[in-house]
Amino acid sequence: MNYVKINGISFDSTVAISDIEESFDVVDGKNAGRTEGNGRMIRDVIGSYLGHKITFFNGKSNEDFDALWDYLKQHSVDDSVMLEATDGQTSISYEAYYTHGSRKIRTVSEGVNYWADIEVNFIPIAPQIIP
Repeated sequence: MNYVKINGISFDSTVAISDIEESFDVVDGKNAGRTEGNGRMIRDVIGSYLGHKITFFNGKSNEDFDALWDYLKQHSVDDSVMLEATDGQTSISYEAYYTHGSRKIRTVSEGVNYWADIEVNFIPIAPQIIP
């Protein structure tokens, strides 16, 4: 199951996904830190944020690949997007933001630019796992 939806739009039917990387980041609150005496770590866990780094590639249509890039640029200034992506053997939906996307030119043919992979790191707005 290699798929992704952004704001309910499935892009993997027209644009291929070459890589999905799952991650989690545990965030502590302001009361976390090391004690003076023995250096023991005191945790103040807010929660665990499950995110995805997704790499798209031009699998079927140059126009569709450009449309994905344009969509990502347009919505990069939104407070968040709703992301649905693989999570283990199932899927997960969460509100996310992204602050960077990149792609490199692969080739130019007869005045048309053909782009290589698009890579975007989706960062959850809120923790999905809370203590």
